[in-house]
Amino acid sequence: MSSLRYPFLYLFLLAFFPALASAQVWRDDFSSEGKPTEHWRYDRSSYTISGGALHLTAPQSPAQGIAALVTNVTLPRQVIWRGQVEMDLFPSATNYATVLLCAVQALDATSYEYIALTFGQGGDQRISLQRMKVSKSPTSPPQLRLSPLASPLISSSVVLNASGRKWDYEVRYSPESGWQLALRDVGIQAHMELIGEEDRYHPTLPEKNTFGVYCAYTAAHHEGWHFRALSIAPDTEDTEGQPEEPNEPKPTPTPPENIKAGLLLSEVMPHPKPDSPEYIELYNASDTPCDLADYILATGRNNSYHATPLPAHPIPAGGYVVVTKDPDALSATYPKAPRETFIQVALPRLLNQAGVIGLLTKEELVIDILHYSNDLRPKGMKNKPGIALERKSFQVIEEAGNWHIAARSAGFATPGEKNSTPDTTTEAEAKKPNQRVSAEELFALLDSAPEGTCTFTLYRLTGELVARGTSLAQASWVQALRTRPIEALHSIGFYSRTPLLLHIHLLRPDKTQTQASLLFQLVSL
Repeated sequence: MSSLRYPFLYLFLLAFFPALASAQVWRDDFSSEGKPTEHWRYDRSSYTISGGALHLTAPQSPAQGIAALVTNVTLPRQVIWRGQVEMDLFPSATNYATVLLCAVQALDATSYEYIALTFGQGGDQRISLQRMKVSKSPTSPPQLRLSPLASPLISSSVVLNASGRKWDYEVRYSPESGWQLALRDVGIQAHMELIGEEDRYHPTLPEKNTFGVYCAYTAAHHEGWHFRALSIAPDTEDTEGQPEEPNEPKPTPTPPENIKAGLLLSEVMPHPKPDSPEYIELYNASDTPCDLADYILATGRNNSYHATPLPAHPIPAGGYVVVTKDPDALSATYPKAPRETFIQVALPRLLNQAGVIGLLTKEELVIDILHYSNDLRPKGMKNKPGIALERKSFQVIEEAGNWHIAARSAGFATPGEKNSTPDTTTEAEAKKPNQRVSAEELFALLDSAPEGTCTFTLYRLTGELVARGTSLAQASWVQALRTRPIEALHSIGFYSRTPLLLHIHLLRPDKTQTQASLLFQLVSL
């Protein structure tokens, strides 16, 4: 299998498939508006996701209450937790927030020892790294209760004596060296400040673990806490010797052209016609044969997916294979398609409007990924069944702008055959679909259409997805790179000093569109 690995994609999307990825990276998925998805447990109705953040929106009744939200994670041996907590209130004994970083051990049948980051718990105007007892009630749904087990491991000075504050936090743990806590008062401090270290407490953290947030509130302050850019990752970054002064994004040398990969996603049908099955088409973009059994498909949404092993089936170089629940029904829908390319696989149901499809090797390396949604469809076809999404190019790693609906002239689907030419791509865009530009040219492009829709995708040069989003061009996250580049990257939980590839797709109000890419690196983070 080593000959099929794509050097720019071998660590792709670790954040979105943490249970399958060896690097054990977890990041929040606060991209969808509304209530937290079902992978979060307990008091989901007391929180709302909007603007890329998780907000406490607890009911005003009862007069005093608590709201906990937790999810399953996988911890590396050396771990770093990062995030941002914003408070709209003056914390008190009845209005405070706690980030439940990880469970350490079970204390009895209903309680656990946790390491938590507290923001004003008990009326203490400090941010503290604390050993906590977390007790679960026998009620349905259960409620969590917190109580300190010992004095804080690390504690800040009295800093929470004002409302309207944002704090970036960074907690590191190693079984050899212990704990570190660093904080940044956003808007006041330019850099993270090391608050303290604790090297006497060295628990063995269970690999399968739970992360969450916990808020105590009153009727007057039931919406006062906000959480952004939450992440958990291996603590392998070297932060020594970094310059202190921030710099604007600067272009770096263009990397060599990407070589062809092995098997890649080619076409997907998440919302088929009535009586027709869903399907996923794969294409062998290498110059040598491969076998389907060496791969796994992961389907679902960002943090809730199903892994499907694939059966043995040889695929020649330049060949297609279509996996589906019912090859005969698919052939009846598309009688001119090559039936011999259809392979029966027990695929889970694909989400119609938005979802994630990942292609992995049996060694659990993510080879390819597609975040699909109705945003990829033109107006008037948002919910129409029987329209496939096709890949434009097998030569690029950028996901944004590399998928389109199948052409009307091809019947909106080409299972088992070469993908169609998109109906809406202009001749100029087809010649230059991924234009590299300077930072000045990129911002000028956004300024030229402030009411246009900007979809951005940010990658490491390894191919790992860092962040993605869609908004008006004038309000795009990309705009923050112009004046506050370091703060912009910190806001999405990115702290590493490595080259990044930013790809944007700009859809103007007149329906014309442009794509551009910027390769840059910040000297200091």
